[in-house]
Amino acid sequence: MKTTCVDWPKTKKNVKEVIEKYNYYSLSVDSKSDSKINDNFLLEQLNTYQNNNIYLKKDDNELKNRVVFINLVRSSFNRLTTEERKIIYWTYLDKEDNYDDRFIANNLGFSLGYYYIKKKETLIRFAYCLGVEEIKES
Repeated sequence: MKTTCVDWPKTKKNVKEVIEKYNYYSLSVDSKSDSKINDNFLLEQLNTYQNNNIYLKKDDNELKNRVVFINLVRSSFNRLTTEERKIIYWTYLDKEDNYDDRFIANNLGFSLGYYYIKKKETLIRFAYCLGVEEIKES
């Protein structure tokens, strides 16, 4: 069986775009704060969104689509290992603490070089969970 070669720059860009969209959508429909997460680093699924805000300009279908997208990302995130979830969470989702790569590597007990290898592997695995991986054309 031939192994597939992932186009790293495109795959990384796709994952970052999904995470950015997730962060913005979460701001618009998730009323509780994800700023702090439990020790298992699992994200809870959202229930169907109830639009009780009369000032909100989005229609209910758009809000429901956002909830579906958020739940897809959370489900994909939850399929990763705890170590991988920590890398994604601390790098891209936690907007309050602004952890740098050295802190994350130290917290996980990795050298900085090994952390970069694990971070790349994590982003590729997350891309596969999300279905946004790009394969190099030969």
